[in-house]
Amino acid sequence: MTTLEAIRAYWNTRAEGFSLKTAHELQHEQARWADRVRPFFPREGRLSVLDVGCGPGFLAILLAKLGHEVTAFDYTEQMLERARVNAAEAGVHLTVCRGDAQSLPFGDGAFDMVVSRNLTWNLEQPERAYAEWLRVLAPGGSLLNFDGNHYRHLYDEAYAELEAQDGRADAHSPEYMLGVDPTPIREVARQLPLSRVDRPQWDVAVLLGLHADRVAVEVEHRRFRSSQGKECSLIGDFAVAARKMPRVENTPAV
Repeated sequence: MTTLEAIRAYWNTRAEGFSLKTAHELQHEQARWADRVRPFFPREGRLSVLDVGCGPGFLAILLAKLGHEVTAFDYTEQMLERARVNAAEAGVHLTVCRGDAQSLPFGDGAFDMVVSRNLTWNLEQPERAYAEWLRVLAPGGSLLNFDGNHYRHLYDEAYAELEAQDGRADAHSPEYMLGVDPTPIREVARQLPLSRVDRPQWDVAVLLGLHADRVAVEVEHRRFRSSQGKECSLIGDFAVAARKMPRVENTPAV
């Protein structure tokens, strides 16, 4: 089984539990997340938005409720089915599409905005994914990626110590796991490139290398006391935003 298929197989088993988490977030955290995404809209009015790695549809449904035209995109069949059901229950329409986030089946400049949450760490070719996401953005369009250093503890001693103390770096809430064994995704994460790098520093460097504009980050720090008694601070969750360079209009020479 390829790594991509192993990832698909695991997240298919997690779809029901993640859907429960999505329902909870839509009930209790919708307003907070709406406030997080609004500042990154590239313009006023109705937007064409691609949610890459949509899972059970939290961001897609949120953006549809805000009046935008949303394509929910994921590689995992059961996640997409949950997104369909959750959207119907929320009374919104999503265009649902299955495919690989690293090779999108959309034309250049097809969307005003690309969003993603908790996907990039899970990719074999994340730099290629960023290039694809920028490709399908219209000039001046916005990219907004929410992610975290979820498995950094596998290769970094400081994150490993934090994980040993509070377990949040590899947290799996029983109410959303529904008895699914997380061992397969931990083993996959050992093979994935973003488990080995510091983020969002890596993301910023890649986006700048791809000539993205207005690259910015928001980070959540996780503080703890090391075994030597030193106060430490590490980046946990974060958001990375960027804009696709707008077209430069040629002005006639005077």
